[in-house]
Amino acid sequence: MHTQFGSSNRWWQQSRNACKHLGLTTLAIATGTGLAVQCMASDSQTITEKATGVNFPQVTKFWQGEAYRCMGAGVRTKKVAFVNVKVYAVALFVEAEPAAHELGIRHRGGFFQDNSDDDYNLALTDGAFNKLIQVQLVRKIEGEQFFGAIEEALTPRLSVTGEIGTLNKFKQFFEGKSLEKGSDILLLWKKEGVLEVVAKPQPSSGDYSQVQADLTIDSPGLCRALFEVYTGSNTVVPEAKKAWAEGARQLLDSEEVRRSTRRAGGG
Repeated sequence: MHTQFGSSNRWWQQSRNACKHLGLTTLAIATGTGLAVQCMASDSQTITEKATGVNFPQVTKFWQGEAYRCMGAGVRTKKVAFVNVKVYAVALFVEAEPAAHELGIRHRGGFFQDNSDDDYNLALTDGAFNKLIQVQLVRKIEGEQFFGAIEEALTPRLSVTGEIGTLNKFKQFFEGKSLEKGSDILLLWKKEGVLEVVAKPQPSSGDYSQVQADLTIDSPGLCRALFEVYTGSNTVVPEAKKAWAEGARQLLDSEEVRRSTRRAGGG
């Protein structure tokens, strides 16, 4: 985001706040007409999933799109012998600026008048911007176990759209894979309706900006069905869904700050 303004300290503070709410740092650039403020990604802040202790960057870049903002994190558990066992931590990321802009449009149209978690999660799911689910395993599992846990939710939806062949391609990707503790599964839904998947041990730097997708599937139906396993009404991670709604509210706040900053700068 760029904001033009003169020497006003008030405009400078408003611009800083707009970047801060996006989870970005502020860079001031001298221009011929004064200063320009640019929001830049920062790697210094993290969001911790409390049940597992797994940390996710608040702002980061992946191999597609611009800077992403983490909406929050939660834990996936499975009951084993009447005990809930933690399987993985999961976080949802969205491209920060386009997502904030779209949330602002929905807000001004009255979409969030009930302030419900479902409405905010639906907006994140429907939004015309890149989004990514990052799963980090806290115990070793087999690829078939990961897919099997979500297959029941995916099959009916893709049967209706005639995309069982697409689902089988997704399933085959996980067959025979042994996913060690600490491994990541990244599911990136490009706004064009393409799913890109990465599954591998997390790099020591935690940087996924230069990786190449292990699997690419052009299927808006699979993208939506897969994300609704997590963000939909029957989510497998209810605590994460609450966190993501709160993250969306904070991102919406950033858009309102940005708009007020722009109005002040235009005055």
